[in-house]
Amino acid sequence: MKILIVDDHQLFVDGMRYLLKKLLVTKEVEEAFRAEDAIRILESGKTFDLVLIDLCMPGMSGLSVLRRMRAQGIYTPVVVVSAEEDITKIHETLTSGASGFIPKTHNGEQMRTAFEAVLAGEVYIPPDIEKRLAGYDARRTLDCGSITRRQREVLRLLAQGYSNKQIAATFYLTEHTVKAHVAALLKATKTSSRTECVHVASSRGLL
Repeated sequence: MKILIVDDHQLFVDGMRYLLKKLLVTKEVEEAFRAEDAIRILESGKTFDLVLIDLCMPGMSGLSVLRRMRAQGIYTPVVVVSAEEDITKIHETLTSGASGFIPKTHNGEQMRTAFEAVLAGEVYIPPDIEKRLAGYDARRTLDCGSITRRQREVLRLLAQGYSNKQIAATFYLTEHTVKAHVAALLKATKTSSRTECVHVASSRGLL
């Protein structure tokens, strides 16, 4: 088994090399400390069974390497091993074709589980990150057009306990218009009451 590790920290690369040889039947581990070097190696014709890559490196990012690989038709499984916590960036790596995301805080046994899952053709995402991704997807679904700016403002006042009459007075709207906004919010959050709507919106980070 041949593995390419792409990370700008020598200590991490050394530790990962040791861990891979201990956990997996790894005949060869090659390393690259810059994204540009990784691209050069991958486009040289060398083949690998797995690529492990950090997101944050000087110059080009790990995400750039992943996108370049896919653009060049290189479909070697790529697992991001990173301390990155921004769910937007994690989501971006997975939608760009990564076969998994492993936090650098994972212990050896968790790493083994992740590697085995990816090498078996699965996508590995830790349960806590999977939960955050689900919430992120829900927020994006609502943010991408189903809730207008005015409806978001109405939602904010709903959360503060305002009545339709009070909301209408605040925004100089008719109560009929406010009722329409509230109905749209209930539909978007798939709820049947104002209280439930606020709860769901809050859980999805909309408040």
